[in-house]
Amino acid sequence: MGLVLALLAGCSAAGPTAPVAGPTSGRRLSTPSPSSTTAVPVPTSSRPTPAPAVRLDPAVAIVPGAVRSLGAPPGAGVDVRPPRTAPPAQRFAVLVGITDYRPPTHDTTAGAADARLWRTQLLAAGWLPQNVHLLVDGQVTGRGLRAELAWLAARSRPGTFTLFHYSGHVKQRGGRREVLWPVDRDFVDDRVVEAVLARGTGRLWVDVAGCEAGSFAGRLPSARVLFTGASTGAQKAYEYPPWGLSVWTGLLLARGMDDGGADADGDGRVTIGEGLRYATWYAQAITLTQRPYGRQTPVALGDPQRGWTLADPPA
Repeated sequence: MGLVLALLAGCSAAGPTAPVAGPTSGRRLSTPSPSSTTAVPVPTSSRPTPAPAVRLDPAVAIVPGAVRSLGAPPGAGVDVRPPRTAPPAQRFAVLVGITDYRPPTHDTTAGAADARLWRTQLLAAGWLPQNVHLLVDGQVTGRGLRAELAWLAARSRPGTFTLFHYSGHVKQRGGRREVLWPVDRDFVDDRVVEAVLARGTGRLWVDVAGCEAGSFAGRLPSARVLFTGASTGAQKAYEYPPWGLSVWTGLLLARGMDDGGADADGDGRVTIGEGLRYATWYAQAITLTQRPYGRQTPVALGDPQRGWTLADPPA
């Protein structure tokens, strides 16, 4: 059958009481019918790898015409290694994911699972548990989210590496602004996210898994700051319920990095650059024919030094 994806719930500009696509709404966005779909497996590396934290369905396929539309899947690239690496004591992360929202807001499928997978990957890469703050579901109030952003910015100084990840609802305001959607609907404006995180002076990665994610980039991307998002500022983004993850996080972390599918040069080391190229291409390839909202095109902006891994982030 065709790949069945769910629109990240809450992505619509409509309010939470309006029908939205997601696990509680009974609506799904799907690829063409089986008669028009040719299974082309998303490749993974043949090298031996440890058991992944989340094993993804190997039958997930790109849609017909993907190579014609997007070009060939990414091959080996040249990813510049940073001259300095932040030691574990100088790495800090805030990971936010919401699946269980308060009524009448619809739940997501992937929010909390995305954030938990990030934590699993960071700890496996040597990050210190006390430096990795995980907020999921009811913990994610507007006040709590602002406090965690401030905590992260206060620790960002030369020699450090900080990471902010968010997976959950986003909401459009006035067609120009995007807000993060905590469980108490105390929305956090994209300008607030940008202003708080911009206080830091160390290396920073901001990752948003949600619709119109690119709108959160603002002026953040720079030689110091890497910004990645599941979609452009004008696109929706999808979850894949069988994975229990968003398409973006599933491809980037689980299939790309953990399974080794993004190891384009076959050296046994998946760089951030390889992971981003892999997840960007395949996210488009498997959502290319989604209707009515169309494909998601992830964005990666800023910091050009991407020859590092989660185990040796830049300082």
